[in-house]
Amino acid sequence: MRCDICGIEIETIDEAIKNDWIPYFYEGENEHGPFCSSCAQQLISIGEDGEPELKKEYRGKITYQGGDYAYEEPKEGLVIGIAVSDTQEVGSC
Repeated sequence: MRCDICGIEIETIDEAIKNDWIPYFYEGENEHGPFCSSCAQQLISIGEDGEPELKKEYRGKITYQGGDYAYEEPKEGLVIGIAVSDTQEVGSC
């Protein structure tokens, strides 16, 4: 997994839990995540609704790294094979 704020990577979900990573946070209505404990301590607070959110003084100032989750599909293109024949079949009437 990769932190959506600083880009630091961690190997497994178990390791992330052990190191106090948080799966998501909100900037206004937009959800981002996951994020590491260092970023959480500096940039995140708990909102009135009990959800983690970006502190007001940082809103609109963060460039997100495109954090990834273990359960997401990789963001790679799919490979499609196409076979082309150089012979033509002539139909009969």
